[in-house]
Amino acid sequence: MEEKLTNRQIQAINTKNKIYNAAVELLENNGYQNIRIEDICKQAGVSVGSFYTHFNSKNDILVEIFKKADDYFREEVSKSLGDKSIFDKIIDYFDFYAKYDESLGIDMAKQLYTFDNKMFITEGRYMQGLLNEIIIDAQKNGYLNLDIPATEITKQLFVVARGVVYDWCLHDGAYNVREAMRNFIKRMLSTYQSK
Repeated sequence: MEEKLTNRQIQAINTKNKIYNAAVELLENNGYQNIRIEDICKQAGVSVGSFYTHFNSKNDILVEIFKKADDYFREEVSKSLGDKSIFDKIIDYFDFYAKYDESLGIDMAKQLYTFDNKMFITEGRYMQGLLNEIIIDAQKNGYLNLDIPATEITKQLFVVARGVVYDWCLHDGAYNVREAMRNFIKRMLSTYQSK
């Protein structure tokens, strides 16, 4: 049975969400480098002290954005891949990846897909771990070549996926990013197939 939250806990959650939402809005409109903690607090209508109660630094906002992406892959994507063939799982995985970026909107994606953002290469994230498990399964069952380690295939597929989203950002969202993602991932998978 779940414990009921106290009013203080509910207020803390609401304050953290206000700060997060204000930061995301400012990030989308002004870019990460152009916002200060004071700007976030002003937008959220909270004190700087409240910010530091919930976040250690401005970078923690990025961490939270990527945590939400990992949560999406944990709660939605992993359950949706179920009984599909190995290749369909991988292609659908990246369809979800593109769909998630599309749902953020082109302006937010442009702010996240920059060389300053090292969250994409942070190790130990759920998103990468899920794909790596799928790749390992594909190799064990003889669908993908064993010459390249699963971790390397995972890394290479993410490089391609980030490249697709980055190009989509460069073109101001002028084409269907999900369709482009499917095409590129299919091509890449053909290079890893067992002969």
